[in-house]
Amino acid sequence: MRKFDKDDSLEGPTATRRHSLDELLRSGIDGLDEGEILQEAPEKFKEFLPEEIRGQEARQPDDGDGEDEPEARDGPAHEAFGQGLAEAVDHVEDEADHDRSEDERNENEEPGGQVPADAEGHRGGILAARPYNPAMSIRPAPLLRASFLLLAALFGSSAASQAPAGKPEAPAGGFVARESISVTNLDVVVTDAKGNRVTGLKKEDFIVIEDNLEQVVTNFAPVEQGRFILPVEETPAPPPPAPAPALAPAPAPERTLRTRIVIFVDNLHISPFNRNRVLRNVEAFVRENVKDNVEGMIVSFNRSLKIRRKFTNDGRDLSDVLKQIEDESAMGQQNLSERRDVIRAIDDSTSADDAAGRVRSYCQSLDNDLNFTIDAMTTTINQLAGVEGRKILIHVSDGLPQSSGAELWKYIADKYRDNSTQTMSQFEFDRTSKYLSVVQAANASGVSIYTIDAGGLQVDSNVSAENRTTSQRIDTFVEQNNLQSMLSLMAEETGGEAILNKNDVLPALSNIQKDYTSYYSIGYRSLRSGLDRPHKVEVKVKKKGLIVRARRSYLEKGIETKVREAVTSALYFPRDDNPLAVGLEVGKPAPADRENFVVPVVIRIPYSRLAMLPEGSKMRGRVVFYFEVIDSEGKLSDLTTQPVPVDEDAKTFEALARKDFVYGVKLLMIPGGQKLSIAVRDDITNATSFLQKSIFVSAFAGEQGPARK
Repeated sequence: MRKFDKDDSLEGPTATRRHSLDELLRSGIDGLDEGEILQEAPEKFKEFLPEEIRGQEARQPDDGDGEDEPEARDGPAHEAFGQGLAEAVDHVEDEADHDRSEDERNENEEPGGQVPADAEGHRGGILAARPYNPAMSIRPAPLLRASFLLLAALFGSSAASQAPAGKPEAPAGGFVARESISVTNLDVVVTDAKGNRVTGLKKEDFIVIEDNLEQVVTNFAPVEQGRFILPVEETPAPPPPAPAPALAPAPAPERTLRTRIVIFVDNLHISPFNRNRVLRNVEAFVRENVKDNVEGMIVSFNRSLKIRRKFTNDGRDLSDVLKQIEDESAMGQQNLSERRDVIRAIDDSTSADDAAGRVRSYCQSLDNDLNFTIDAMTTTINQLAGVEGRKILIHVSDGLPQSSGAELWKYIADKYRDNSTQTMSQFEFDRTSKYLSVVQAANASGVSIYTIDAGGLQVDSNVSAENRTTSQRIDTFVEQNNLQSMLSLMAEETGGEAILNKNDVLPALSNIQKDYTSYYSIGYRSLRSGLDRPHKVEVKVKKKGLIVRARRSYLEKGIETKVREAVTSALYFPRDDNPLAVGLEVGKPAPADRENFVVPVVIRIPYSRLAMLPEGSKMRGRVVFYFEVIDSEGKLSDLTTQPVPVDEDAKTFEALARKDFVYGVKLLMIPGGQKLSIAVRDDITNATSFLQKSIFVSAFAGEQGPARK
């Protein structure tokens, strides 16, 4: 287990140190996604810090006035860690008032805080959140009189030493204030003017600009044939005493990447004929390319979002699902029929206002459907946030309007020679901001969007038989630009590509395959605030005539946001990362009342996997638990977090090396299938484990069906 000992002195030969601060920082940084840096180290420790943050002022603890004032620390650091890390760095939070009564402590303590020991010597806590359905809700301790509860109890391990009687020591608060140096990674596709992939570029050939400031590229790896090609480190060799035969260079190590492709069939904005023609090309694409480390998923939307097949690397299975979708209804043809009726109504109208009223009613219906579609796309993308690997969304439709009915408003303006109605409609129905929300979600989740306009090459709609008798001509330029501009926007802003005006999209789909198998992974470091903030980013190449595609923005995410997203995503796409070797046990449900059952859940964490810091006579750590549940109808609970301190006696701490820290939860559930997703994060190292468990609660009291994994 990771801890400081009294023998770990800052002075003396390196060989006599068991854990120098340098080793601790490097071991902590290597294990973190965001490279968390201990920023509260005093002056004596700063020689161990990376150059990026050396010399920066540390944050003073909050003095209660609501403001954090950055000031340099006063006083030297203590000579040995064993005399307490708290003597070397200041507490972030003031110590709790030890003289307050137990009643006052229970009333004011935040959920997850220290609570009195019960008769068996265990500690207890209550989780807090809002209910997702009548079957499950979570309340803090003062609200135990609520009708529906999720109860949680924190049990100290049976091997854990109990604190001696008397005045308790202050519970562990925040250990150190943190800033992080994170690496922002960008997947960059480089092509020539003919669309051919350009390989062989070096790190020096790229320029990365974030928020108008040029960044230093620190990480660089070309990807070829779906594998990272990592160059072998070159070390200067001493001059040989005599000529020797040259050795063949060692092959570059390779690391296979995983790619996940989501095919989004928008049945609400596509005609059956166009859809089926394009899906036949998509079927050929997935049969050929979805295999091994490339997985595909199919979703369809027709006023409701349906996952037709979850991620699989069986391309033939996906092809069969797409064939089934070909037999389903699509709304595109109905929308065209309704538009023809509106055009006739405009021709029969006697004033611009009369015509505008008919068009506005039609556009409101289109706009309502469009908002549902955009929300469905955003939901799909957000569920991919916690999924690892290269992520691609292929959206198939006949186009999505920037402004519903734009060509009809132009039709009215041409008939009555009045542009005021058209101008007002552009503001009323323009949904560019909604599409930008899709872009932001995609860039935040690392998803590249590829859009397919299934309409392909089209003739002028005015030459069709049903439009020959109209009084005016539909402006086909306005119509086409209105349907395709947002497809291009979403693709270009996320590093994807829009496939437009093509009857045969299979060659363009082959280019998607080249995009995720041949590109450059570029990373740069920057100091992060830990807050969720958007940033603009631009990638250029120094060589002229080359075209670069990469996402143009990203959302800076703190560790808390990343973990929460991964917990939710794991409800849909299982995730099996368990660096803390966490064990999850589900007990037998017991009746709670006429409608609900209590399901006990026990979480075990080996003490050897937890980082602990000395503080006086205690070894202190902290673990943060995350809980979220989805029922058989797809209803989600609120994601609840529970920070739990881990306090053990330093004298007996070594004896806990082979024992577990145990946390118990009681879930109040309705009968039926439930899926539980949890995460366990070590608050010191940020090492995080993710586990999921399917639970079936039988309607018969005291009985439970077999758990499903």
